[in-house]
Amino acid sequence: MSANKSASGRKKDAINFVNARPASESERLNIKRLVRAHVGKWISTQTKDRAADRLRRPLPPFYLRFFDPYLPSTSASSTLSPASSASSRGSPDSCISNSSHTAIPVFTAPPHSLSELSHAVVPPQNLIPSPPTLEICRQCDGHGDGCLCTESLGSDTPSPPYSEDYIEVVGAGSLDPFRIYPSQIEPELIQISEEYCLSCLWPGLTPGPSGTNMQSWFPMSLSDTTLFTAFLYGSLSHMRVQALNGWIPRQIFRTRHQRLLEHVEMETIKLVSREMDDPTRAVCDAMIFSVVCMAHNKAEDDVTGLPRPPFTAPMQRLQWLDVYGSLRPNLVHIGGLIQMVNLRGGIDEIQLPGLASIISFSDIVTSTTFLSRPVFPWVPLEASRRNKTMQEVLGYTDASVDHYFAHFQQLGLPRSLAEILCAINTYTNLVDQAQMGYDPSLLADQRNILHYTLICIPPAASIEHDPNASSTYAPQPQDIIYDSFRLACLIYSVGVVLPLPAQSTPITKLAELLYNTLQVSHHPSIWASPQAQVALLWILTLGGIAAIRTPHRSWYANMLYQVTVHNKITSYDDLKRYLAILAWYPIACDKPGLELWIDVQKARVFRG
Repeated sequence: MSANKSASGRKKDAINFVNARPASESERLNIKRLVRAHVGKWISTQTKDRAADRLRRPLPPFYLRFFDPYLPSTSASSTLSPASSASSRGSPDSCISNSSHTAIPVFTAPPHSLSELSHAVVPPQNLIPSPPTLEICRQCDGHGDGCLCTESLGSDTPSPPYSEDYIEVVGAGSLDPFRIYPSQIEPELIQISEEYCLSCLWPGLTPGPSGTNMQSWFPMSLSDTTLFTAFLYGSLSHMRVQALNGWIPRQIFRTRHQRLLEHVEMETIKLVSREMDDPTRAVCDAMIFSVVCMAHNKAEDDVTGLPRPPFTAPMQRLQWLDVYGSLRPNLVHIGGLIQMVNLRGGIDEIQLPGLASIISFSDIVTSTTFLSRPVFPWVPLEASRRNKTMQEVLGYTDASVDHYFAHFQQLGLPRSLAEILCAINTYTNLVDQAQMGYDPSLLADQRNILHYTLICIPPAASIEHDPNASSTYAPQPQDIIYDSFRLACLIYSVGVVLPLPAQSTPITKLAELLYNTLQVSHHPSIWASPQAQVALLWILTLGGIAAIRTPHRSWYANMLYQVTVHNKITSYDDLKRYLAILAWYPIACDKPGLELWIDVQKARVFRG
């Protein structure tokens, strides 16, 4: 009796035996579910303390630099002064054209007034770091055979390092020594995919809360065949993009991995289609997460060969923006995802940790690619920042906004655009200061809410006008300035703040929209004031950078030539002094800006 009491009093240490030869199919399935649940719970328990421990530790200085090798290693001085150094990172050759141009109306602002304005707002100073020296992986000596390291061999954009903080090895080096995966795929390939998710993909996708999220994601996938297959699909697709771009050793992603990727893509589609017929499963967290994987992963997309965008922006790897931006969103699956979330009752009803923030980030990337308004609200990675304003997340003050707004309010711009300019400069200063102890999840939330707020600002044509006015929209002078400013801010944001790669960036389309807006400028007084002249310099420069390799490049160069001659600007350093009044991040902007200036000088020579 005492022995029985002792055994019953130690529930945590009790051993559960299962029948190795079940008598029925029902018993076999029950045993299978029991074993999966036990292994999932064990892994969750083991990773919980490790993940929490990692989140409490200060981040090493190299942590953020793995997301972007061009991130400054020392914080910039808060003293604001112009900077003229250029980034050393390569960019595509500029396109030179001597096509005809349309003249902007004659300007009446005296040069000395513009000069005085250039000292009224003092621009931030930024440092240009040297790219870090990369070393051959110590685990595989550069051969890559069986290596899961994600450190780039000779690449200029390394991936987050392999981390054992998120993995507890179970028996014979396996996450699951009992091979109870809900799939018939070769267990060794499954293990590689799962370890890649745990050590690389998920920590980068949701920096900060990754450990907490994995406590839910991984065990759920072990008991859900559809989600398990979708995770395999997502990890292999992610690995493929990294290997094709040389961000991880190409030997890691072999021919058999490509065949498996194509197989699990079709299998995920089949499983999701089948589950949609079940009302109890159609809008559950596992199904929604599976559709997210389908919407932003592909097996065959061409992710190489396109010229890079002109800006050399920092933080291109934050939340794997470079990977997911290399695969254009699947609009069919995006539409299905929107319907599922709406049927669920909205994004606030999503219960799985981290899933709502991933859907929000997905929405921001998709809406930016197609220049549409986001469907869902912004959801931060960190729950404590939910429902906070952009000002609260970024930490700037009303006085800072007034500092920008006071100089441009005479142009009729709304305060929302002044706040965007203030937020852009605040964000780039925060990127400069990112070093030991800085929270990458906070930086991702700051970037996302800034870009989300900007892309939600409507064009002038969609703003409600006088109901008694004609239904035909005729842009007024203030509308032209407003739209020009808004489009220039979007060019800056997709080039510097949320730098989408060539496959997804709308930067060429924005350059065309800005060109069309400036072409209807038939009012000579629009750009007459000193404030308007500074704004026009900034707008034309960003438009010219964005229009590289397009027919509009020469038009922007010729227009910028006219404005610089009118204001007696004779050097690129002089031009940058005016550009920095609004927003100019030398690390990202100096190289393409200098290439545009060369085209401006050619226009000067051409015109005599």
